[in-house]
Amino acid sequence: MSPALISAVLGLLVTPLTISSVIATPNYNNDAQIISQTTKVQESQSTEEGVFQQLNLTQEQTDKIVAIRQQHQQQIIQSLENLRDAQEELNQMIIATNTDNQLRQKHGEVLQLRKDLAELQFNTILKIREVLTPEQLQQWSKLMQQRRESLKNR
Repeated sequence: MSPALISAVLGLLVTPLTISSVIATPNYNNDAQIISQTTKVQESQSTEEGVFQQLNLTQEQTDKIVAIRQQHQQQIIQSLENLRDAQEELNQMIIATNTDNQLRQKHGEVLQLRKDLAELQFNTILKIREVLTPEQLQQWSKLMQQRRESLKNR
């Protein structure tokens, strides 16, 4: 199995968890924290090949997961871009002279965009679950828990 294919498949397995860690809390004016979280995401992707091998996916499973990723990738990317744009606009509004009502409205928009992105990620995970055997699903769960703990402790 080619390293590019392994990275593509693992990107789908890990991306929902890492994206959610990047956007889980508002960063109203903390560029350093955003950069730090983005770096964590990039570093976590470097160990994806090991996770993939530990799951011991068949070629058929790999092909299905790649198809799921391709199906949802553009929606997730667009949703993430929309969220980042809205968050940046909110950040600018906070330091400007906008009213509380305007800020609340923009904050509500950011929250809705986060919810929409989380829904896309969750639907992707549900589809991946259908591809994995019960044993692989248990192993994936353990590996993702270890990954979350590792990212949290950095």
